[in-house]
Amino acid sequence: VHKSLQRIKDRRLVNFIRWNPASIQVALSKQSPFISSPHKVSALMMANHTSIASLFERCIVQYDRLFKRKAFLDNYKKEPMFSSADGVGNFDEMECSKEVCVNLIDEYRRAEGDDYLSSFGDFGVGHPA
Repeated sequence: VHKSLQRIKDRRLVNFIRWNPASIQVALSKQSPFISSPHKVSALMMANHTSIASLFERCIVQYDRLFKRKAFLDNYKKEPMFSSADGVGNFDEMECSKEVCVNLIDEYRRAEGDDYLSSFGDFGVGHPA
């Protein structure tokens, strides 16, 4: 396991942000005696990294393609939240959700910069100045 982690670091397969220590932590444990599993190996990965922004970007591209073609919108028009008097539909909620996703992408992209923490001043992360 440790050799694999070192290989990941050496080959730079993961891009670490400069303002945070570059580390990958692994905890090995025995299988639970209370849960039977047909598999010899099981794993759980918990990650918090800025690379997730690329996933959100793909979601936005796919959303734009579907929305442009009006794909699946008829299903939403049946719901009171998305219905309108003219029958066209009210999709403001979807556009608002897209905007939230775009803002999240922007925040992750800013977090990749070396000066990200300085934008918070003396208040620390999570509390913009």
